[in-house]
Amino acid sequence: MPRWCCAIHVVSCSPTPIDAGRTGHRSQATAPARTREEYPLVSRRCAIQSGVALAVSAGLAWPQSAYSFSFPPNLDFSHLVQPEPVAFPRKALDQRFAVLLLRSTYDAVDALDFIAMDQFQIQFWKTRQAEYEPYLLQYSPIRVRQGDLTDPLYFDFISFAQYSTVCTTVPKGLQVFKEYCEDCPDQSKLVRRDASFKDNNSLPTQIAIRTGDLIYDGLRNGFREETFPGTPAPLTPSQAAQVPLQVQKLLDVFVDRGFAIKAQVTADTTAAGKSSGGGSFSVRLEGPANLWGVGALQSRQAMMVDAVDAMTVQAYLRASGFTSEYSLQRSSTAIEQRWTFHSLPGPQQA
Repeated sequence: MPRWCCAIHVVSCSPTPIDAGRTGHRSQATAPARTREEYPLVSRRCAIQSGVALAVSAGLAWPQSAYSFSFPPNLDFSHLVQPEPVAFPRKALDQRFAVLLLRSTYDAVDALDFIAMDQFQIQFWKTRQAEYEPYLLQYSPIRVRQGDLTDPLYFDFISFAQYSTVCTTVPKGLQVFKEYCEDCPDQSKLVRRDASFKDNNSLPTQIAIRTGDLIYDGLRNGFREETFPGTPAPLTPSQAAQVPLQVQKLLDVFVDRGFAIKAQVTADTTAAGKSSGGGSFSVRLEGPANLWGVGALQSRQAMMVDAVDAMTVQAYLRASGFTSEYSLQRSSTAIEQRWTFHSLPGPQQA
C-alpha cells in the first residue's frame, strides 16, 4: 500500500505482518535499506477507514447521532484503494516491443517541451524509488525481476511509474526552460514550448496522441531493426465496416508480443454511429501487462492511465480517417473498452 495510508494516525489499524523471508530484488538506490517498520502493510479495511477519517478531518459533514453513524449513500471510497496484486501468471513480453511502448511515451513527452528531460528522468527515478518497495511487498514472496522488461510484473510497475511521473510533471509544465545538452558550450540549451500547446490542460491529450502515433509507426515500419508482422495498414473512411476486424489484427500483434493473454474485439451490430460513417465496438484484453498499473493510476484519480494499447488503436483509427473515443473499465483479470468512431471531416466527405 502507498506510504500515505500508513502515515494516517486518526484511525488505529494494525499492520499486516510481513514475511521476513520474502524474496525479490531491492531497487538499486544508494540509500540505506529500509526496515519493515518503514513500510508496514495495511489491510484494505484500514486503508478505507483511514481515507474516511481523513475526509472527516477535512470537514465533511455527515449525519450522525450519539447512537448511530452512517455514510451518505453516494459516498464511495473504493477508488482510493490500491488494486490487489495480479493473482495469475501473465505472458512474457517481447523485449523490443516493451522498449517501443516505453520509449514512445518518453519521446512524446520530450517532443512537447514542457519539462527538461534531465529533470523528467530525475523525477522518474524518484517515483520508482518511492513506489518500488511497497510494490515488492505486495507481491512477496513472488520475485519481481528488476530491470527485466520481459517480466510482466516489472513491466507493469515501470509503465505505471512512467505515467505517474507524467501526471506529476504535467501540471507544472514550463513554457521556457534550460535543458541539459552534452554537445552545447555550457552543456545546456534554451527550450521554448510550442505556443499551440501552452495550456498544460492540453498536454495529456497531446501525449496520448503522440505516444499512439509513435507506437503504430514502430509497429508498421519497424523499430530498432525489429519488424512486427501482421500490423494492419490504414483503412479509408469508406471502409468503416472493416474497422473491428482490423483492430483485432492490430491487437493480435500486442498478444503475439506478450502484452496480453488474449484480445477480443466485438463489433456492435446496431445502427448507432453508422449514419455518420462510423460505428462502435468493444475490446476485452485478458491479463494485459498494464493491468495493475491502470488500476493503481485510477485509484489515485490520475489524469492519465498507461493504456498504451488504446492509444495505439486511436492512432490506427486516425491514420484511417476516423476520430474516436473510448471508455475503460478494469477488473481483477481484464480491461474492457467500449469504442465509438466517426469519419473525420475532409475532402472524402464532400
